Amino acid sequence: MKVSKLLPLGLAALFLTSACETHPAEIKIKGPRDSVESTQANPTFATFTKKDDTLQLRASGFDDKGRYMGTALVKWDSSNREVATVSSTGLITVLSSGKANITAKYQKGEVSREASVPVEAIIVKEIKAVEPQPEAGKAIELGIGEIVNFKAAVLNDRGEAIEGAKVRWSSSSWAATVTPTGEVEARAIGTTQIVAEADNGSTARWDLAVEDWKKPGKRR
Repeated sequence: MKVSKLLPLGLAALFLTSACETHPAEIKIKGPRDSVESTQANPTFATFTKKDDTLQLRASGFDDKGRYMGTALVKWDSSNREVATVSSTGLITVLSSGKANITAKYQKGEVSREASVPVEAIIVKEIKAVEPQPEAGKAIELGIGEIVNFKAAVLNDRGEAIEGAKVRWSSSSWAATVTPTGEVEARAIGTTQIVAEADNGSTARWDLAVEDWKKPGKRR
């Protein structure tokens, strides 16, 4: 007589669950639920501008027909932890200027799925006068009608020049005017201060004296 061996009920249920377990065909990263990026898969986020800025990411699983399967259990990582870190729950924290890829990895046995999104931070630290170079305690002298291009460099928190950074130009008096690109024109006898301001409020300043004559060999 044959004796059939039955698995305990709990063990049988576990066996069936494992046998029927399905894995996502694809992992996609999304932004916070209340953001524009919440419905976008693997979106591009706006450039971060402040240290300690945060952003909550989510990972979703999809089947081979693109149908949503639910929240995916993933391991988060950052390709550049000096720029941004990411917690086990997908919370990004910005640390400095630069670029990083934030990755979500799904791993179950031999099944592996991965998705990533790029993040960038440009954190303004200061602005410096580049040209003409001001001398401490001395004003730059221009003659009426003379035009000189002033230049300033906006630096990030790593001391690197930020290409295309916004600079707001102004003159403290009508002795000289300045265009949005830093072109200064001496208009009337007197003194003024030319100011270049960065987005974070830091400034570079030049003292300027306008005369009714031009010195030989004066910088133009």
